[in-house]
Amino acid sequence: MPITSERDATDQHGRPPTRITVTVNGDPVILTDRRMTGTQIKAAAVEQGADLQQDFQLSVKRGHHYDVVGNDEVITVHEGEEFIAVATDENS
Repeated sequence: MPITSERDATDQHGRPPTRITVTVNGDPVILTDRRMTGTQIKAAAVEQGADLQQDFQLSVKRGHHYDVVGNDEVITVHEGEEFIAVATDENS
């Protein structure tokens, strides 16, 4: 049986795996799915060494402003998209 590396792997339809590069707090992060929750995006960023914590508030750049992405909110991610994650203010 041949050994298959992650790079050579294909999905159930024979296509190469999805690899979408975005930035989170200026750090490049590779996402492996087009539709992800805020929690999944933050987890991928933390796993890849981005400077944030899982309980930070995530926002995505839309034009000239940022929209908050809820932890359970599913969004469609796009190549080159920019996210920021900041600590929430517990005193507000």
